Amino acid sequence: MKKGSLFTDVLQAATKYFGILIAVVVIGILCSGIRIIQSGNQAIILRMGKIVGDTYEEQVHGPGLLLAFPYIIDEVIVIPTDQVFQQNVIVHDSGESTGRTSKTGYVMTGDNNIAVISASVKYTVSDPVKYALRAKDIPAIIDASVSSAMVREAAAMKVDSLLTDQKDAFTQAIFRRASQKLEAVDVGVALRSIELTKVAMPEEVRGIYDQVNAASVQVSTMLSTARQYREKVLPAAQADADTTVAQADSTYSQRIAAANQDLAEFWGVLEEYESDPAGVKARIYSQKVSQIFEKIGSVRVVSDGDTNLFLTPPAPKQPEISTSQEAAHGES
Repeated sequence: MKKGSLFTDVLQAATKYFGILIAVVVIGILCSGIRIIQSGNQAIILRMGKIVGDTYEEQVHGPGLLLAFPYIIDEVIVIPTDQVFQQNVIVHDSGESTGRTSKTGYVMTGDNNIAVISASVKYTVSDPVKYALRAKDIPAIIDASVSSAMVREAAAMKVDSLLTDQKDAFTQAIFRRASQKLEAVDVGVALRSIELTKVAMPEEVRGIYDQVNAASVQVSTMLSTARQYREKVLPAAQADADTTVAQADSTYSQRIAAANQDLAEFWGVLEEYESDPAGVKARIYSQKVSQIFEKIGSVRVVSDGDTNLFLTPPAPKQPEISTSQEAAHGES
C-alpha cells in the first residue's frame, strides 16, 4: 500500500468523524432550548440577557415542556418555587476581639449584658422573577436581615428575659423585623419561620452568670419562705390580738356595769341617808358586822384568865338530800 493512499484514507476517516461530531454538537445546541420543567419549579427565559415576556404571566413558565432558542441565544433559569430553603444565622461579629470575649459574634442587651444567639431560618421564593434577577446572593441577604433584626430586638430586652421567659416574644419580633427588611429590598423571598437554636451567655462569662443566677434563685427561695412565714404568723397574731381585744372589751363592760350598779346603790343610799342618817348608819353597821362574822366563823373565850379569840371558819353547808335519795339510803 502506498503512503499517499494511507494518508488519504486516514484524512477521509478523520473528516468523516469530525463531521459527525460537528453534527452532534449542532444538534445538541439546537435541542438545548428544549427543557422539561419539573413539578414544584418555575422557569424564566433570558434572551441575550433580557427576560422574555412583557407581563408576569408571559415571563414565568410553569411545570411542563418549555421550548426556547438554543443556549447561545436563550438562557433558561429554573427556580424551585415550592422548595423550603433553610439556613443557620449567627449574630454578626463586630470584627474585633475585646480581650474578654472571643470573636464568636454576640449581641448587647438593653441592660448592657451580652448574649450569643443563633437561629434556624426557613424561607421560600415568593417571586421567581425578582429572585432570579434582583439578587446574586440570597443567603447573604437572609443572613444580614435576620442577624440585624436580632441585634436590634436584643437591645430592647433585658438579658434575663431574653434567656428565660421572653424567647418566644423575641423570636416573633425578629420575624417581623426581618420580614420588613426583606420586603424593603424586594428580592422575591419570604420568611416562613425562625427558630432560635442557641440563646446563651458567652463561655467566658457563663460561670459568673451561673453564680448570679444561683444567687437570684436563692433570693427568690428566701423571699418565698419569708412570705409563707408571714402568711402563717400574721393570722395567728391577728387572732391573738382579736381575742385579747375581745377579752378587754368584756372586762371593760363587766367593770362598767359593776361600777354603774355600785353608783346606783350609792345614790339610793344617799337619798335614804339624807332623810334618816341614824337609821342608815345602824343598818349599814349591822350588815357589815354580820358579813364579817360570816367570814370569820365563831369566837370562843377560855376561862384561864386570858381571853383568846379562836376564829374558826363557818361549817360547810350539808347538801340537801332529796326524798328519793333518802329512801334509797334507807333500803341500803
